[in-house]
Amino acid sequence: MKALCIIGSPNNNGSTAYIVDKIIEGMKECGIDSRRYCLGKQKINYCLGCKKCYKEGICVQKDDMDEIIENYKSSDIIIIGTPDYWGDVTGQLKVFFDRCTPYANTNNNRINMKKKRYGISISVREGKTERENIVILNSIEHYFGHMEILPIGSISVTQTSTIDDLKKNHQKEIQDAYELGKNIIKLINEKKKD
Repeated sequence: MKALCIIGSPNNNGSTAYIVDKIIEGMKECGIDSRRYCLGKQKINYCLGCKKCYKEGICVQKDDMDEIIENYKSSDIIIIGTPDYWGDVTGQLKVFFDRCTPYANTNNNRINMKKKRYGISISVREGKTERENIVILNSIEHYFGHMEILPIGSISVTQTSTIDDLKKNHQKEIQDAYELGKNIIKLINEKKKD
């Protein structure tokens, strides 16, 4: 099995990346090969709104999305994590979502993406309440719905401004991330029974 891990952050080594990396660490134990992208380090242009993808099934732009989509096609698991920016996903992640329009189930001419995929969503925020994280997790799962990815888990972390905050105050969430990765095949098998 293969996993595509998307960190919707400008920071390759922040709290969100740390949680994603713990899931990757757990997945390694069950032999899952992972490819990790930090969107803040990728060159991904804004969607042009040209709608040519609705005719041709692919985006007219050529940038780092091409490599990500090639890895997406061969992946069984899609993990998307984002920090909270103003109560929602980051701009980087929103641009990524927009650029997946050629492959979404709203596009009648999309490239065949029929392979079953399973998704995990992650939201990390500085504030105390879960309210914004619920909005963010719902945004990621909305994306999963249009990409026909079946959600199998999510992680919500609050009161985290820095990676030091995360390591000091959120050992449970860090362990939960690792266990989620370690048990992902079991979760997938349970989802297949539904």
